[in-house]
Amino acid sequence: MHVIISNQEHPESHPQECAFLRGLIGEFTTAVMAWVRQQHPDARFEVLYPPDVNDTPLNKAVNLPAEWMPAQLECFKTENFTFTGNRNLDKAREAIRLPLELGFSRAKSSHLVGVFDYTSPWARECLLAKGEGLESVVLFALDQYCLLGHAAPKQETRRSLLMGA
Repeated sequence: MHVIISNQEHPESHPQECAFLRGLIGEFTTAVMAWVRQQHPDARFEVLYPPDVNDTPLNKAVNLPAEWMPAQLECFKTENFTFTGNRNLDKAREAIRLPLELGFSRAKSSHLVGVFDYTSPWARECLLAKGEGLESVVLFALDQYCLLGHAAPKQETRRSLLMGA
């Protein structure tokens, strides 16, 4: 096997290595799922995939095995803390839509949003993900949300309230 020095190398230069590594990840995932199903036949599985970390040709070629498809997984969840931290909502939108591009239905797609400080666009990213109609949009992490003092969204009331005399 050739030594791959950097994830910036082109996968075309290493087709056998990429196929081997991708297959290894897929085989491992399949073996883990089979073992868990022996113990818990009703188990369901999801993958948390970080498009930001895999945003190089080599990482894309290696870290998304064929076994991670709708027939094998209950849910394909994406997250992209780098895109959020870099305030790149175009790349965040691409990450949100990745499961759909891979053939997952909206009911089998989810997105994990990193909660950052008030200057980052994490709340906008939540709206983008909700706008795609995904099965769920998850905040990571609720403790950070609370520690940073973010106010919970207020629900609008359609009725007038009289308080007091």
